[in-house]
Amino acid sequence: MIHLTRVFIDLRAFEDNIRFFKSLLSPSCRLCAVVKADAYGHGVQSISCAAFRAGADVLAIVDNWEAEAVRAHHPTCPVIRLRPTTYEEAEEARQWRVEECVGSLPSAEFLSQLGERRQQKIPVHLKLDVGIGRMGFSYPLQREMIRRACELPGIMIKGVMTHFPCADEESERITLEQQERFESQIQAISEWLPPSIVYHAANSAACLRFPPSWKSMVRVGIASYGMTPSEHVALPPRIQPVMSWQTTVVQVRDVPKGAGIGYGMTYILDRERRIATLPIGYADGYLRDFSNNADVLIRGIRCPVIGRISMDMTTVDVTHLPSIAIGDKVTLLGAQGNDTIFAEELARRANTINYEISCLIGKCNRNRLVITDG
Repeated sequence: MIHLTRVFIDLRAFEDNIRFFKSLLSPSCRLCAVVKADAYGHGVQSISCAAFRAGADVLAIVDNWEAEAVRAHHPTCPVIRLRPTTYEEAEEARQWRVEECVGSLPSAEFLSQLGERRQQKIPVHLKLDVGIGRMGFSYPLQREMIRRACELPGIMIKGVMTHFPCADEESERITLEQQERFESQIQAISEWLPPSIVYHAANSAACLRFPPSWKSMVRVGIASYGMTPSEHVALPPRIQPVMSWQTTVVQVRDVPKGAGIGYGMTYILDRERRIATLPIGYADGYLRDFSNNADVLIRGIRCPVIGRISMDMTTVDVTHLPSIAIGDKVTLLGAQGNDTIFAEELARRANTINYEISCLIGKCNRNRLVITDG
């Protein structure tokens, strides 16, 4: 089927990114590729396969459909859920052998009950809260609860984890303090833990900035897709973007001076201009925030978006192009010629983060994903 708008996923770039992070680690430190949120919009099935080809040891998901997609190609690899679950979700996930995340005694108790009923212990990772507040045991306030959780008969402690919420902030102070807190917490509860256990805390930002936090496993998410965790975290030059987004010129016309462009006529032409119409809009994930506030690349040259983004159409000023025709390719995200539009640029223009940009693009264009190998 013809799709005038397509999202390209470069698996070779993704694999190279994973190999780079793997090269930073010692042989005893495992790499967990985070493929939650449909691999940040990149497509969990193809990305999970690429992750293992590149040397990832573990995959991290959040929803059962992602676990099912992973298991279709990887029947034996460890799969960790990175959020709390419910009894019903955990019961369904039994067939996909998901290692659950436990951050409270009630969660540990119902998972233990489920494990006893199955007569098979459920593997879990204890989550310790060092400051993010959304989930996890608070130590020392909940010390006794942690002990009781560790003694439950229906679960098997596979790992202890935390998350550094400020690892991508300019100041390192909070993360360094939380790193010390995590170290002291795992020492305090070590007597209740089995001898062979995985400790993991480092996300993409911590992997790049705080090597002492790597422990026995790192969880690499946003950076593996070639996007920076924040403006304060520089990506190594070897890391390359994985996603690009293209559409097509469907109309070119000359519009007279004084004409208004788009709904609300928010852009009035100061002179006669040549306007190209693109078959993409907010229904496709091209945010309304880009109205009069974004560029696209046509024939390697930046062209400004003018007028409001419609549901399925966008207009751009192409007056300065020496030539243009229906069918010309338009880059919304990615490289064309000598220029590149990064996800970070789109995020700044929309007052959001690159995570949201890639997730939205992927979600709105699942039937238009084109998987490439370089």
